[in-house]
Amino acid sequence: DWLHGIYGLLIGAVLLATVERLERRGRMPALAADLLLLGAFAAFTFSLHALTHGLVTTLCVAVLGFAFVLATRLRPWRGLPWAMVAAAVVIGARIAWEPTIVGPDVLGKTPVFNALLAGYGIPAALLIASAWLLRNWPGRRLLDALQGLAALAGLLAISILIRHAMNGGVLDDRVPTLGEQSTYTLLLIGLSGILMTLDAKAPSLTFRYGSMAAGVIATLNILSAHLLVLNPFFSNDDVGTWPVLNLLLPGYLLPALGYAGLAIYARDRRPKPYVILLALTGAVLAFVWATLSVRWFWQGTNIGDWKGFLPGETYTYSVVWLLIGVGLLALGSRLDARSLRLASAGLVLISVCKVFLIDMANLEGILRALSFIGLGGVLIGIGLFYQRILARSNEAAPPAGDTP
Repeated sequence: DWLHGIYGLLIGAVLLATVERLERRGRMPALAADLLLLGAFAAFTFSLHALTHGLVTTLCVAVLGFAFVLATRLRPWRGLPWAMVAAAVVIGARIAWEPTIVGPDVLGKTPVFNALLAGYGIPAALLIASAWLLRNWPGRRLLDALQGLAALAGLLAISILIRHAMNGGVLDDRVPTLGEQSTYTLLLIGLSGILMTLDAKAPSLTFRYGSMAAGVIATLNILSAHLLVLNPFFSNDDVGTWPVLNLLLPGYLLPALGYAGLAIYARDRRPKPYVILLALTGAVLAFVWATLSVRWFWQGTNIGDWKGFLPGETYTYSVVWLLIGVGLLALGSRLDARSLRLASAGLVLISVCKVFLIDMANLEGILRALSFIGLGGVLIGIGLFYQRILARSNEAAPPAGDTP
């Protein structure tokens, strides 16, 4: 539509020329200049929608917003960089209307190297570049907005490429598999660590709260998807035939290691309750991985709850849970992490209740005896361990009456 396209270009040019002329005369209020600049951006955006379509429109809107950012090198007008924020809003609306950017019939099935890479990746890259170029801009709200949008756009670009690649080149509303969901969880954990690192180098409220938001959202994913909806124990999905190298590895063990590393990295950098949340989530994932691995060992590739429990399987749970409890206790003491020691105490308590309530009723003969003997040995070892800790604390404490 050349008529409306040229009409939009002329309006945008007139508005920019008006700002330039009045700024030179020194008679332009700041708010008026901001409104005229955003009006010019709106006119140019209207022109782009009239002259282009599909992927080209999305990319041109992103480039237009970035051009306004580059214009700050020539004119220090307050409203110029906000055009990039407006461009992100327009692109977000276009993506919400058509997530495939070019239409499902035109979108190719080649992983990564398709229209999604450009349609999502280039706007994300331009937002990141804008946040970097304007890192010294006097308006803190603008920088926070650009940093938040850049992090969100980057996460969305990688997520949509993963979704496309893991679903045969089709974007629809099907429920993700455990492997796909695990990829998103690991992505959020990595994003949290990256934002934490950026906050250490260039302190920002966006980086600070964004890193914690990513960790909390990942935890909600764990509670809703990994532990309930997509749990192979409830869904009876095929886990795989290889020991360790099966669906349980990306589903539980890798996120557990990611949470453990993030909790260690977040110590002294983030509030203590948040660090405790990360540590406990990692401990829960490790516990679930070990438990489902025991289930896989005894039941095979399908570990659905409808199969029931074997006597040897029931005994193995007690052994594994006690070993994990002791391991968490040792790790919590080495890292001086009270959250891990509390998780260890909770797991040992669960094991004690299981031995007395379940093993006593379901196990017979040697397995019942071994269950009680193993539990007694572990509890004695834990008692001796805490005795040593208390003895060291008493030795380190100053004598009564002395000034520390």
